[in-house]
Amino acid sequence: MVNTETLSTEEVALRRQIKWLIGLRLLIAFLFLGAAGILATREHPLFTLAPLFVLIACTCLLTILYLLALNRTTQLRRLCDLQIWIDVVMVTALVYYTGGIESLFAFVYIFPVLAAAILLSRRSSLLLAGGSSILYGILINLQLYGFTTRVQSPSAGGAAHDPVSALLQLFVNSAAFFLVALLGSQLAERLKETRRELEEQRIDLRNLRTLHRDIVENIPSGIVTLDLEGKIASFNQSAQRIVGLPADEIQGQIWKDTAFREIKTLEEFFAAPTPTFRGCSQELAIPGQDGRSVPIGINLTPLQSSDGRLVGLVGIFQDLTERKITEARLRQVDRLGAAGQLAAGLAHEVRNPLAAISGCIELMQEEGAASPRLLDIVLREAERLKLVTGQFLDFAKPPLRSQKQCDLVALVTEAVSLLEKSCDSVHPVTFSIQREAEEVLAAGDPDQLKQALWNLGLNAIQSMQKGGQISFAIRRHGSTNGNGWVGIELTDTGRGIPPEEVERIFDPFYTTKPGGTGLGLAITRKIIDNLGGRIEVTSQEGGGSTFRVLLKQAPE
Repeated sequence: MVNTETLSTEEVALRRQIKWLIGLRLLIAFLFLGAAGILATREHPLFTLAPLFVLIACTCLLTILYLLALNRTTQLRRLCDLQIWIDVVMVTALVYYTGGIESLFAFVYIFPVLAAAILLSRRSSLLLAGGSSILYGILINLQLYGFTTRVQSPSAGGAAHDPVSALLQLFVNSAAFFLVALLGSQLAERLKETRRELEEQRIDLRNLRTLHRDIVENIPSGIVTLDLEGKIASFNQSAQRIVGLPADEIQGQIWKDTAFREIKTLEEFFAAPTPTFRGCSQELAIPGQDGRSVPIGINLTPLQSSDGRLVGLVGIFQDLTERKITEARLRQVDRLGAAGQLAAGLAHEVRNPLAAISGCIELMQEEGAASPRLLDIVLREAERLKLVTGQFLDFAKPPLRSQKQCDLVALVTEAVSLLEKSCDSVHPVTFSIQREAEEVLAAGDPDQLKQALWNLGLNAIQSMQKGGQISFAIRRHGSTNGNGWVGIELTDTGRGIPPEEVERIFDPFYTTKPGGTGLGLAITRKIIDNLGGRIEVTSQEGGGSTFRVLLKQAPE
């Protein structure tokens, strides 16, 4: 027995086709047997039936031999070739015993030729067509020239045949054999090529599906697909691990019955599914297996078919537990780093006044009396300690106050009035205010904003040691319905800030001014951040600086 598992795909297909050939041959033999049985009922049949019964018996015997050989040989093409040539010989015998030139079964030659075209090759079919024509021609010539005795019924006439008609009949049948060989082989080759292409596409599709399944199942992110009815269609392994549920428990459920019900955008989408849906991203917490909530981040996008038709949604989500833990640790490290930096700066700022106070006390001990000069130094340094610690407390924890409407025009006008009184009369500083309206409202705390403006203005005055000009510009950035921003731009004509220092001016205790604490701009930024705004700075060394404070606009 032949082990079919070791055969190639092409050999398996040829073995299956040979079985079909054997079955069709047997079917034709039984059809002839039935026809012979019908003719046997007639008193004077067209030809002698005994040879026909012999041919049918031989065909049945050969069929058994072919089946036995098919199960024991690997030379399938040779076996197929042998069967078809034997069929040609059997057809020649059939034509001879059914009247030769007068036989009605000359067309049966077409079947072996067509079989060769389908199962073997064009060359084999053409050779078989040529062999059939030769055998048929030999049979006709032998009959024309009297070398054979016609096998016919007793009632058949013995009239001689016209050689021209016989040769014409041979030519027509031979042409038909070759035409069937050409057309059959052409169609067979196309069929084989199509079958080969389909097989390649089937293999590619199977590999693609396998690759797709492996990627989807092994990707670390969870993938969920939903159909247009809102039912969960698929749930990969990572999704099962994150959610803590097997796929068979969640597939087929409506999204509202799962942990994804917190995604409000899904309600809008499934109410009226549309391909123009741009997707959404959201973070939510889902219950885990151990009862603790698992933070996930999910991104939903439309799922479309190959023809662009909307078929549902696909969601990709990740477990954010490790990221949240890492972010918390980083925030803790940042806080510890900032605390260390603040402690170092505070220690530096406190150490100098303490050293001065300690030196004055030692001198007073040596002299035995407190001179006014030493007491002035002690009081001045104590005041400096109070200033440093007070500013440090303002920076570390500014007072929390409720936000309300603030008129920026009034605040800037009041701040300018205070700054004018603090200027040196020897090096005057001029102020100007530009505004788009008499009243520009922002959401914030007036006292904290006033302190921030004072710190910015004082910083600008100190940068212009020989005097200059400070201009305030109050502008709206957006609509007037409370959804926009308002800004205050403070521009001075001072010496500017070097590029390497711009990123550090808001750091606590960083200062380039003699006697400065380095907390003024840090406190200003802290105030603006707490109010939900932001502060920006642009500066050119030697060309002045511009500080822009952006605050949320209050509805008018």
